[in-house]
Amino acid sequence: MTSKRLPETAGGILQGVAVQRLPTGIRFIEFFGLPGIGKTTASSLLAARLQQGGSVVDEKRITWEDKPLIARQLHRVGLVLPRLIDREFRSIAVRIARYIAQGGQETPIDLIRWTWHLWSVAAYIREVRSKSTAVTILDQGLLQGFFSVLLKSRHRSTSEHWLDILSAIGVDDIVFVDLRGGIDLAQDRLQGRSDRASRLQRGVPNGEAALWTKADHAYRKIAADLWRRPQAPDRTPTLATVDMNASTSPEQVADKTLRAVLLAYRRRHRPADSEADELR
Repeated sequence: MTSKRLPETAGGILQGVAVQRLPTGIRFIEFFGLPGIGKTTASSLLAARLQQGGSVVDEKRITWEDKPLIARQLHRVGLVLPRLIDREFRSIAVRIARYIAQGGQETPIDLIRWTWHLWSVAAYIREVRSKSTAVTILDQGLLQGFFSVLLKSRHRSTSEHWLDILSAIGVDDIVFVDLRGGIDLAQDRLQGRSDRASRLQRGVPNGEAALWTKADHAYRKIAADLWRRPQAPDRTPTLATVDMNASTSPEQVADKTLRAVLLAYRRRHRPADSEADELR
């Protein structure tokens, strides 16, 4: 896979992007943001955009909501159980369970649900890495899993940070796309949907404001940790940001996402002297 040079303006905005395929180092593009902000729509349009450019793309709904409940859980069992014999994956699974348990969840069901969800996503990513060469686009993945944990957390101290677990799973081939928008925009978009798929659509009416406040806090916590917490180069997540507003069309979001992904990847992997030249 190859990519053409990406011209930039003085402000760092890409112009005239003409990309045939993504760089080979990108295996996953995962969207992250508030519920309703547009992750699913953006992932579908980005997949189509990349396919038109010649990339081999596999778009996934990591929650497998298109499957019936029993089939969905059996699918997850088929992903997780075979990998528990692997010491590295077993260590990750233990760390996930310990982190969620130590932080405290509102109910035992939440503890089981989000532990199982993150185990499933981690197992899925390992499977794709071993079997597929396609670029996999996730509308719900690791960051949204940790977002769900923080949303229901009692905020007790934990023996390790969630970002250390993420790094153990592996982030070198993942670009995380932060769809950055406020509560008002997310609420408006979520209210326009009729699927009732989000927990913020099913929340108790009298507690809706408090739930949105908790969701915004969890989202900002994860975004801040991603930007601020130092990591070794091979354990540093590649983060692309796309600012969302009510006037931006879904197609524009997909194009802005592609630009942001390529720029974020280029900045992380370019030689140090190239970075120094840009700062002059």
